[in-house]
Amino acid sequence: MYWLEFDPDVVSYTTIAMSFNFYESGKLKQYVPDFQVIRCRKKQIIDVKSRKTLQGNRYKRRYQQLTSICNNTGWTFVALSELEVRKEPIFSNIKLLYRYARESFSINEYRDCLEVVRSQVPTSLANIYQILDCHKIPRNVLLKLIFCCSVEIDLKQPIQLDSEITAVSEKIDWERLLNV
Repeated sequence: MYWLEFDPDVVSYTTIAMSFNFYESGKLKQYVPDFQVIRCRKKQIIDVKSRKTLQGNRYKRRYQQLTSICNNTGWTFVALSELEVRKEPIFSNIKLLYRYARESFSINEYRDCLEVVRSQVPTSLANIYQILDCHKIPRNVLLKLIFCCSVEIDLKQPIQLDSEITAVSEKIDWERLLNV
């Protein structure tokens, strides 16, 4: 769910996904995947299993059937392994940033922080923190901006003080920032 919360393309998701009826070995079975996801341009059914389970013939056949059923109803079926979902250090970075997802700040705090970052990129997180401290802008504003993909940092590296902030998005998603 951290990935879905972080992904700006996700409009909504639910863990109570639709169920599918299908035949396996001549018997009617019902299957309930993990997530039903509405994205900006597509609808997905996502199921997360262990890599070993996904490689088994039983699930390969089951997922082929589910892919066909989903395609016929306008959905896309995606099967992910726990290794893909927990890929480090990206997963830990997203979990860290998620702590700031529901924090609220004023529009002025966001704008001031964005102005500071724009004037400094590329630069380190430590450098931006020092400037924010001088301007009495809470550091958490920056972390919320990173979570909302308004400020870019390399998530393939652990987030640390020497992490480089590389860009500020041209288009800011104010609704997401303001938790609307």
